[in-house]
Amino acid sequence: MATNKYGLGEPLESEPTIADNPYKIPDPPGNPEVTNAAGVSAPSVCSPFSKATDTLYKPGPPCNPRVLDTTKSSITVAWNKPLYDGGSDISGYIVETCMPREKEEEEEWTIVTPKDGLLATSFTIIDLKENQEYKINISAINNEGVGDSISVPGNPKAENRLLQPEIDLDIELRKVVCLRACCSLRLFVPIRGRPPPQVKWTKDDGEHIERATIDSTPSYTSLVIENVNRFDSGKYNLTIENSSGSKASVESVKVSEKPQPPGKITLKDVTKNSVTLTWERPEHDGGSRVGCYVVEIQPKGVDKWTQAVIVKETEATINGLIAGEEYMFRVAARNEKGTSDPRQIGVPVIVKDLVIAPVAKMLFNTFTVLAGEDLTVEIPYFARPKALRKERNSILWVKLNKSLITDQTFKTTNLEPGMEYEYRVYAENIVGIGKVSKVSEGH
Repeated sequence: MATNKYGLGEPLESEPTIADNPYKIPDPPGNPEVTNAAGVSAPSVCSPFSKATDTLYKPGPPCNPRVLDTTKSSITVAWNKPLYDGGSDISGYIVETCMPREKEEEEEWTIVTPKDGLLATSFTIIDLKENQEYKINISAINNEGVGDSISVPGNPKAENRLLQPEIDLDIELRKVVCLRACCSLRLFVPIRGRPPPQVKWTKDDGEHIERATIDSTPSYTSLVIENVNRFDSGKYNLTIENSSGSKASVESVKVSEKPQPPGKITLKDVTKNSVTLTWERPEHDGGSRVGCYVVEIQPKGVDKWTQAVIVKETEATINGLIAGEEYMFRVAARNEKGTSDPRQIGVPVIVKDLVIAPVAKMLFNTFTVLAGEDLTVEIPYFARPKALRKERNSILWVKLNKSLITDQTFKTTNLEPGMEYEYRVYAENIVGIGKVSKVSEGH
């Protein structure tokens, strides 16, 4: 019954019902959906997908049939998909062969692929007779069946095809192969050719590679050297050859390691608080440019070596030393792969000022000259060079004249303002250089 502000309305009675059979939503049948007075049922299972197309036809013939390779017992063919698939996806391909006959009706075609077709677009026909010609047809398959076939041009013959040697270098092998010492060098190169090419590996200018393990097959060649060192750096030459020709390639290998020790160390200068050393470059830089040198110092009575300086050139001055103390020095070369073993100076160095008078090496030779002609005799001499210093007890004597002075005057130039200079003079004749004069007063 209905109600409002004025009260209840007249009641309306329902139709009689059976208590034990109420309305029930039905189970889903095979139809997409079912409804009754109680509502809509759950949906049925989804049907398979269907493609809306025109009427289906068999596919057209494959495109571009061709021979890829032949041997004395096989022929490899390839093709492209048909231009028209008949309105249905291509499910496979069938390859048929037969021996040519004078009459086509006598030809017996044999399917050489699986009966339900081949998914790939290439196939190798095997177990053929050597030097026998064959006709080859290729067909496509879809849901409607096998389509029209297309023939491989000509009648391919089962025979060994000669192929010139080819080397397939990886892009990494076309660059310089860089390795650290003690690693393994592995060069893997795919090759091709028929008959299978002969393989030869050499190094640099044709040297035999004794330490290498070489493995070659018709499809690849490999070279392996375990535990490489700097002597394994260089160019590795690969040559392959068969009756059709030859092919060559070069792979460059660079093995880097720490450099060898520097060469001989020479004591260049000693003062009361510094030592200057020079040395020769290493005989081998380890395959990588030497970036710097490490100079270490060891005072007398001390077991530990201490880093003194790091320099880029082959000369270093170690300052701040104690006068009268004895030191040992050593130098090591360093590149990007590490630091070399050090080279040690031969004897300890005592830090003090040294003054070594010039020493002339006399020439015990006889010179003959005509009267009236000039005679020039060069006398070799040596002395320890020192930097100019203001202390009077540490003087560097420098020869000023580059040629003989015939009179008794000489003008010096390019002097440093404020610096005090002293002079001394030698006389020279055919016998040699005389005693040095007294030192002049400072000017």
